[in-house]
Amino acid sequence: MSNKPCPVVEYAERSQCLQVEQELICKGGITREWMTGIRVDISHLRLIEWPGLCIHAGRVQQLFPELRTLELINCSSLEFFKGHFGSTSKIQKLTIHGSPSLWEVPPGLIDCMPGLRILDLRRNGIRHMRDELLSRPPNLQEVHLSENQWDCSDGGLDWLAMKEENSTTRKRIADYKILVCHQKLYRGKPLHVIMDIIRTMHLTCPSPCECKMTHVVSDTAGTIIPLITVNCAERQLEAPPSTLPPSSTTLRLEGNKISSIRAIIQNPLYKKLADLYLDNNSIPAVKELEGSEWFTTFRVLSLRGNKLKQIPVYAFDKALQVNNNIMHVYLGHNPWRCDCHFIPRFQGLLLKYKRVIGDLPDIRCSKSDDKKTSLVQISTMPLGNVCSSEMEMPISPINIVNLVLLTLILLVLGRFLYDWRNFKTTGKLPWLSSILP
Repeated sequence: MSNKPCPVVEYAERSQCLQVEQELICKGGITREWMTGIRVDISHLRLIEWPGLCIHAGRVQQLFPELRTLELINCSSLEFFKGHFGSTSKIQKLTIHGSPSLWEVPPGLIDCMPGLRILDLRRNGIRHMRDELLSRPPNLQEVHLSENQWDCSDGGLDWLAMKEENSTTRKRIADYKILVCHQKLYRGKPLHVIMDIIRTMHLTCPSPCECKMTHVVSDTAGTIIPLITVNCAERQLEAPPSTLPPSSTTLRLEGNKISSIRAIIQNPLYKKLADLYLDNNSIPAVKELEGSEWFTTFRVLSLRGNKLKQIPVYAFDKALQVNNNIMHVYLGHNPWRCDCHFIPRFQGLLLKYKRVIGDLPDIRCSKSDDKKTSLVQISTMPLGNVCSSEMEMPISPINIVNLVLLTLILLVLGRFLYDWRNFKTTGKLPWLSSILP
């Protein structure tokens, strides 16, 4: 944009200018009579409805070297500035209002202005702003930024979050507390609240991980709650980070060297995690999940590519049955043990919860010499492949107790029927009745 021509004279024929003492008001451009020489008698210039895409700052300063105030009002076509105001500029107040096509004001436009005291950028389409815009002008005292389209995400104003409350940059923004975020992610949320959340997130993000606020929601009381993703994937970690930013909802630990989930389940800072990705680690067992509170509230659990041979099926069944938040569980690419003790129960679990288990085709038996089971998909595998007709299904202890109780009940009923029939035919009481007092 800065390489494009930016003539001042182009709109002269359609413009109108009016001088009132030392103030010049021009609409639709600047008329030719004001571009024939240097005008030192003008200290206040107001340009209304400038029709071009740009304004040449250096040319304006050249024509009106004694300017103290410059106003650009309702310039709906304005997108960028050509050049910059030089070190001889005497402008003390620069105002730009009503320019919806102006997305950013470059720091170079004003950083050499020694006299600039007030910068008023309200009611434009500004989305981005760099730190230098507020920090470089040596005598800048007051900046107004409200009613713009501020982008509060990374690459927008996130640098502002790391400024201290009493820093020069923050103190110069007169309307900081009323600024509002406008892009989709944080639309309508107070900018200062989002900046405070981003600041806390950056300060508490564990090294060497990266943290990002992916969304914000509001509770019934109107309190803003951030949703934060902590990305620790492929960081050569042997254990998960011991701390997380407040309101962390997603933790990515793929591609590390983690061999146990105990530190995750037992750490109270992990209780509010909704999504946990542990793919491609070295986890051999997940027995710690049994009985944990997190296991009944999580949303996504991914254990792909670990060293799991079996899982506590009963604990998984119980947790998945009561978990109303669950969306996905991933268990593929693990070396599952395929025998008659584990597979019938595991297969039943997979089929029962196939709605949430997102990688059924990848959940397969470990590679072996047995062609009936080697790398076979468990959810569709015939149980005869692991439980032959000659083999009896293992009987659990509870079933043994039930069989004993059933046998005793049948014996009692049989004895009762025998004694009742004997009494009817002979009138003789049962032996037990004859010895009772």
